[in-house]
Formats: sequence, C-alpha cells, structure tokens
Amino acid sequence: MNKKKKVVLLISIFLVVAIGVACVLSVLSKQPPKVLSLTDEGLPTENVNLVAHRGFSAVAPENSAAAFIEAGKAEFFAAECDIQLSKDNVWVVNHNLDIKGMTNGEGKIWDMTYSEISKYFIDGGHNAEKYPNQKLITLDDYLAICDQYKIIPQIEIKEGNYECLDKILTALDEYESMRETAIIISFDTAILEKIRNLDSDIEVWYLTHEITDKAIRLATVNNYAIAFNCKKYDAEMLKKAQDENIKLASWTVDNPKIYKELYDLGIRNFTTNRLTK
Repeated sequence: MNKKKKVVLLISIFLVVAIGVACVLSVLSKQPPKVLSLTDEGLPTENVNLVAHRGFSAVAPENSAAAFIEAGKAEFFAAECDIQLSKDNVWVVNHNLDIKGMTNGEGKIWDMTYSEISKYFIDGGHNAEKYPNQKLITLDDYLAICDQYKIIPQIEIKEGNYECLDKILTALDEYESMRETAIIISFDTAILEKIRNLDSDIEVWYLTHEITDKAIRLATVNNYAIAFNCKKYDAEMLKKAQDENIKLASWTVDNPKIYKELYDLGIRNFTTNRLTK
C-alpha cells in the first residue's frame, strides 16, 4: 500500500470513529438523569425543601403537565416553572422564548397567540415518547396541577416579560391561600421590583449565579431570598448572607456531593432535576 492510500485509510478510520463517538454522545445526552433518593444515598433530609426543576424533568419533559404531575406524585415541596407572555397576553409555560426544541413547531412565544402555540406537540425533553400528545400549557393549567397535588408553585418570570404581571397574582388568587405560599423568582431585577410593588408580602427569590455584596444589599432592601448557582458558591459569601438573615436556596443541585456540601453550610432549599427524599 502506497503512502497516499495509507493516509486515505487513516482518515477514513478516523472519520468512522469520530462519527461513532458522536452518535454515542448524542444518545447519552438524551438519556434522562438517574433519579436518586437522598435517603438511599445516606444523605440528610431534615428540614429540606426540594423543588422540582421545571417539574420532575428527569422523568418527564420539562415544563410539561406530565412533569408537574410527576413532581406531585413524588411529593416535592414545590414545582418550578418558567413562563413567557404570548402575543395575546397568555402566560405560557416554557423555558425558552422560541417553542422550537420542545415542540414540533417553531416561533417566538411573544409573536404567537396561545391558540397558535397549542397546535404543536411536545417532542423534546426527557422521555417525551412516554408522554404523547403533551402541549405547552398555560400558567392556569400549571396552577391547577399544583393545587391538585398540594405542591407549592414556584414561578420563574423570564427576562423581558414586564407586562401583565398583575395577571400572575390574579391567577394565584383563584386558589385558597396560594398567593401566601407561592414563590416568584427571576434573574431580572426590574421584574422583581414590579412584583414587589404589586405585593409587598409575596415570597420573592432573586436568581443569581453568584452571591455578591450587591445581591445581598438588593435582597436586604427588598425582602428577597437569594437563589444561587450550586456550582459557583462561595462559603464566605454564604455566611455573609446568612448573617444578614437572608433566606438562601441553590439551583440546580443534581450531584449528591454538592448537596451534602451545601447542606453542611446550612442550605435547606434545593432546586433539582433528579434528587428526591
């Protein structure tokens, strides 16, 4: 075999291996994370509140009715959802602004009516094939599930959604005492300020990747809790926030080791895709 043929053969082998690895990684990336019991792992659960991230998203497609129902069946403390405002001012439960990726359609939620959005079916997320005919639901649908399973609604208002915030509070008022137990969360401080102006007592969590002095001042002045990225925590800043009596929570905690580290530092509120008690 001459040198040129050897090079072509090596390149062919490399491409075959690369394609094989890519296929394996693609399959693995679609596998739902394994559900872990904290009790079975020998981890402490005293006074712990577990929040199902976008519903029980390790079991069913995120932000779907099925994911929230599964969270209720698993007896999570709360079920977190993401909401975006549609063209006709309906709060739609979806993480991304575009419905592409979670459904067989595409388009930005704020450019579509809910009637247009509901023509499409969820085909993304974990185990979508096990939950056929799911569609993107509304905030009202989500709250009805929370009420049915007696789990606390935790509502993330996505950045840039500044209109119709009062409709969220009105929707909560349809259920006895739900406004008193609900939690509103956002990375967008302008949204949190508007919510606080509408209701001085409702529980509000400021989402941030890292706890900073600025975040602590914001939380102290506005009576916010702080929810921080579990992969970017700093023990000294946690202690500083705790000294200011700021309620703390961590997201998205799927690793038992990180859970134990944060528990030992006094954290009791955990948002998770897969950990259960």
